[in-house]
Amino acid sequence: MKSSLHLFFLLAFTSCSISKKVNDSISQPKTFVFKKEMFSNEEGIISLDTKTDSLIDTEYNQNRYDLLAINNLLKMQMTDFLTKTPIVNIHLEIIKDSIWRHKTQDGVMLGDYIMIHKNSGVLHYYDKLKSWNYRKHDLFAENHLYELIENRDNRKEINGYDCYQLILILQENDSDFGNTIYEMYVTNQINLPIHSVINLTKLVSNTFPMEISISSEKSPNISEKYTLIEMD
Repeated sequence: MKSSLHLFFLLAFTSCSISKKVNDSISQPKTFVFKKEMFSNEEGIISLDTKTDSLIDTEYNQNRYDLLAINNLLKMQMTDFLTKTPIVNIHLEIIKDSIWRHKTQDGVMLGDYIMIHKNSGVLHYYDKLKSWNYRKHDLFAENHLYELIENRDNRKEINGYDCYQLILILQENDSDFGNTIYEMYVTNQINLPIHSVINLTKLVSNTFPMEISISSEKSPNISEKYTLIEMD
């Protein structure tokens, strides 16, 4: 009798485990939409203007008659670009091990499609019909140095998924803005890498970002943020 009961519970447990694996596989989402927008405050704008002046002084001859016009034009362009950029949606579609990405603004597609294989950093650029692969770019060929900080005690639930804080710091020794800081909440429950969403030059497997904030070390008050708004 005990042997029969043991066999029954073993079969029941095995059945539940198989069912869970199947359900987990079925429940993996296939489409995502992220909202990309810029955030800044007054301190960030002042800091940006100061750095813009420094960059212009380095790049342009102070004796040029049109220096003032160039200063005003470039300052306006950089500040507007970084602080008044319209909201763009980033769309992901997962087909087997391929990730298809494109952008829209106000419902209109911007540019073409990018296709990425899950474990590869190669971006394949396709036309809007997905029929012509006209360019390739390998993100991981750039060999950038990163510092990776995992804070698994800093957790929150996003769209029903358990997420923890992950910070990647891209070493930018030659930049006037300092290192680039990627602060995000990621989940291991979705089997996709970070570079599915943003062009990160480092493979971090099975670590899918649900929220992303990108800023520079010397201008922390201006950031680019990606927020997940749809998932299916």
